[in-house]
Amino acid sequence: MRAHTKKFSWYITWFIIDAIAIAIISGFILSLPIWRLKNIEVRDNDFVPAEKIASIAKIPAGENVFMVDLDEAERRFSDIAQIKEIRIQRKLPATIIIKVQERKPFAIAVVNGVPALVDKEGFIIAKQNLGSSIYKLQIAQLPVIRGINKTAEGGRRIDPADAIFMKDTLTLLSNFLDPSKIQIELGNKEDIIIYVEDYLKVKIGDPKDMENKIRTMQALLNSVKGKWAKVAYIDVRVPDFPVIKFK
Repeated sequence: MRAHTKKFSWYITWFIIDAIAIAIISGFILSLPIWRLKNIEVRDNDFVPAEKIASIAKIPAGENVFMVDLDEAERRFSDIAQIKEIRIQRKLPATIIIKVQERKPFAIAVVNGVPALVDKEGFIIAKQNLGSSIYKLQIAQLPVIRGINKTAEGGRRIDPADAIFMKDTLTLLSNFLDPSKIQIELGNKEDIIIYVEDYLKVKIGDPKDMENKIRTMQALLNSVKGKWAKVAYIDVRVPDFPVIKFK
């Protein structure tokens, strides 16, 4: 029994010695200058400048790459409207990689009379002075939707019902129209109007049976191709009995 106890104590002693040695060696290796942060790489950003993204992350230069709190750095982007998702990774020996998924401009939404840039999900990514924003080159290429009065999530997003309508309707229209030529007036949601190239008026009515209405609209636009300037309006409120009113 004494021999067994002595042998067991010997194993415990050497285990402790080994653990201490490993800790000392590990501490020494991790303290080497090679692990001091030298580079921050920002990837997949199209609009938000890399310098701004690095600034928001607040990762200090020269920090030990193993000591950087990646989760905390990611949380700093939670209130940045232009960023949908962020992933921060280490790349040894001395680099941090920030992978960005931005919210892409989808339409200009006039919310309570104020123009705002929104993505497909209706999140507001820029307001008011859009022509001087980081998205200024995209402004002229986007459709416009007017008459939005409600917002959600503390004003960060247009009303989800409006966002779904916007996405579905503009997706259907962009199959045969240049998005930059489309304007939608929501009105009271019972008298929706679509303008093509600012002057051709298409009466939609309520949002019911929208796919059928837009399919009918496409057929009628083709039937008066080259004569749009002579059309007062197209009425597809009853898609089975559409109307073309000439001036």
